[in-house]
Amino acid sequence: MRQRVLSLSVLVLLGAGFLSAQSHLVLRASDGATGGIGAAAPIASLPPSTTEQRGVQQNIRDIHFDFDRADLRPEDRSTLESNAQWLKAHPDTFVTIEGDADERGDIVYNVVLSDERAATAKDALVSLGVPAGQIVYATGWGKLYPVCFQADESCWSQNRRAHFEAW
Repeated sequence: MRQRVLSLSVLVLLGAGFLSAQSHLVLRASDGATGGIGAAAPIASLPPSTTEQRGVQQNIRDIHFDFDRADLRPEDRSTLESNAQWLKAHPDTFVTIEGDADERGDIVYNVVLSDERAATAKDALVSLGVPAGQIVYATGWGKLYPVCFQADESCWSQNRRAHFEAW
C-alpha cells in the first residue's frame, strides 16, 4: 500500500512538473505594453503569419561558414548587424536559427559543428542587442537539410550556414 501511494505521489509530481513546464512554453514576457513589467502574453501557438514569414525571408539573411569552421567571417558579421537591426525594430517577430553543414564528414561531427554555427550566430545577435528570448532556439541539424545537392565546393559552401526562420 505504501509503495502504491508513493508511486501515485511521484506520478502526481511528475504531472505537475510537466504542466508547469508546458505553461512556460505557452507564456512569454511581453514588452510591457499590455500589463507592465513581467506581464505575460500568450506565445503564438499557430505558425507565424504570412506577413511575419515574408518579413523574415525578405530582411533576415543567412550567414555562411568556411569549411570545418564555426567562426564568423567579416562579411557575415555585417549581415548579422543588419539582421540584428531588423530584429530589434520588430520585437514581436521571433526566429529560430538552424545550423547546417555540408555533406562531408560523419553525422555526429556535422551535428556538433552545425550546432556550434547556430550558437555562434545566436551569440552574435545577442551581443548586438537582440533579446535572447526573441530567438526561440538555435540548433544544429548537421547535413540533414541541404539547399544544394551537387558534390562540389560551390554547392557545399551554400550548405555551410546558419539559417533563420520565423517562429
